[in-house]
Amino acid sequence: MQLEQTIKKLMDDYHVAGMSVALIRGGELASAEGYGKRNVQEDLPMTKETVLPIGSITKTFTSLALAMLADEGKLDWDEPVISYIPWLKLNNPVLTENVTARDLMCHRTGTPKYDLQAIYAVRDDKEEMVKSLEFLQTSAAFRTRFQYSNQMVSLAGYLVDVLSGKSYEDFVRERIFAPLGMTSSDFEMESLAKYENTSKGYVFANDMFIEPPYMHLGAFAPSGAIVSTAEDMAKFAMFQLGDGTWEGQRLVSEAMLKEMHTHQMIGTPYFWEFEEIQCAEYGLGWFTDIYREKKMINHGGNTNGFSAQMTLLPDEKFAIIALSNATSSFAVNALGHYAADEALGVEEIPDWSGRFQAVFDGLMQGMMAGMQAKAEAKTPDTTPSAALADIAGKYEHPGFGTMEFALTEQGLAGTWNGLPALLIHYQYDTFDLMLPVLGQAVPAELVTEDGEVKGLSVVMEPTPGVLPELFRRQP
Repeated sequence: MQLEQTIKKLMDDYHVAGMSVALIRGGELASAEGYGKRNVQEDLPMTKETVLPIGSITKTFTSLALAMLADEGKLDWDEPVISYIPWLKLNNPVLTENVTARDLMCHRTGTPKYDLQAIYAVRDDKEEMVKSLEFLQTSAAFRTRFQYSNQMVSLAGYLVDVLSGKSYEDFVRERIFAPLGMTSSDFEMESLAKYENTSKGYVFANDMFIEPPYMHLGAFAPSGAIVSTAEDMAKFAMFQLGDGTWEGQRLVSEAMLKEMHTHQMIGTPYFWEFEEIQCAEYGLGWFTDIYREKKMINHGGNTNGFSAQMTLLPDEKFAIIALSNATSSFAVNALGHYAADEALGVEEIPDWSGRFQAVFDGLMQGMMAGMQAKAEAKTPDTTPSAALADIAGKYEHPGFGTMEFALTEQGLAGTWNGLPALLIHYQYDTFDLMLPVLGQAVPAELVTEDGEVKGLSVVMEPTPGVLPELFRRQP
């Protein structure tokens, strides 16, 4: 595989403006390079030093931080979290009283994704964030099913604050970034202001690159708020391929490093099944797969305008890190497989670009079919039981914040916790709650009593078994 040619082809195939890539062979940095543009409008090049969000790869840092505390005897992976946070209250008593840091980090709490809360009801205060988790319904029995949850990992990250006496962010800066020499790594998109070499994020639509708003994660930082560079992430990957030491300094025990890389829960949130992946499981903040009969640990990350992937083959001391400025792009996943196959000496490397494109096409076809079915099911010429002017107003939920709508010439327009939102009538008392930041809509039902508007019942999570949430109309 010619790495540069493969990267450029993937960028063309998936309409990626820029990508920064680092390659580790034999436990040493083999290359680090930027490709394409970090800023299309200003024609600025992507480089190996360009700072980009790594998204959910942040979870691997959260796992390492907790492992360090476990080494110090401050954390027991299998001790109920309520032992450390006595006021903790989750969806049900079984979960509240028994959930452990291990459960949180391997996604087996029974709590589904709740992406809407993580994006539209984000909190900056960590205690408020933890208290809001009470309102997340479970859709599976405790420890029975893998269900990816940014919120549960963020709760695990809050344990770092509680047990270390420092903020999670400061702990990671002092205990991970500084020793590894990750001098261009920090938290949240706001921190990009202090770096000159940063990237815009893009969505490719209508044959052009569109810049979406940055995603603010606030107290959900432990699940996805780190920004870094390919060069810095190469250091982190090399550390993960080692024995827990860096330049003669022990950061974490070798046993704890191996524990993070060992499967804890069967199942991953992959949208695909490939014959080369014989086993797909999850460790402590890591995907732990068997790939072509070899151990592969990896993690991806997606935030608005950016996608990232880090793939490691521990036995081969191999890793590749790809940071891109493209929203939810499979280009970084395909690159991981191309590079892994080359490292394993595969003679006939599959068309990973085409394979992932087929996955993407299938997802799009499913989405389009759903939209068509919804349009065909609509009953025409219906009206809501209340006038739009009476529906305008403020609606609140204790766990998910405030929606406020005003009647405009375009209909009911407003905000949800400060982010733009629209209520578009579908049929009868059902509306589409349009969320421009996500580029999607969720169902909302008008709730009335004796002709008076009492609230909006909103589908906060599409997982079967999760009931809509009532946002109550405020006086």
